[in-house]
Amino acid sequence: MTALYPTHQVVVYVFRRSLEGPRYLVVRRRQEHEGLWRPVVGTVRPEEVLESAALREVRDETGIINPRSLIDFGFRHLERIGDFDLVGWGLGYDVGPSEPRVRLGAEYGDYRWLCVEEAYRTIEFDTLSEAVLKLHLRLVG
Repeated sequence: MTALYPTHQVVVYVFRRSLEGPRYLVVRRRQEHEGLWRPVVGTVRPEEVLESAALREVRDETGIINPRSLIDFGFRHLERIGDFDLVGWGLGYDVGPSEPRVRLGAEYGDYRWLCVEEAYRTIEFDTLSEAVLKLHLRLVG
């Protein structure tokens, strides 16, 4: 029996602008939490809109607050896991040109600011690594 309603999650690509082009934040969860490199990902609560969920997840997982802007770059992903449907909504999170202080949440062990090529190779989920390319094309034209 399929779940009545899908679970929604935000997939947030935190980035900063630099002279060399955008640098993307990728985080690595601790081994006991899967140990994989990825963008910030988190569940959208029933009372939240996507933007609020993105702000909360980035704050809770990285300590970064107050983006210059949030960008809906058109990334959507539906994944069916058994009888469970998971819908991912991609947002870009612009922190501006300066590298903000990162304070990782308890589930995370490491982070990196990477150019698009490195981010693409480092993110360990194909769909999510392809999405960073989509955002990059939106940012640089």
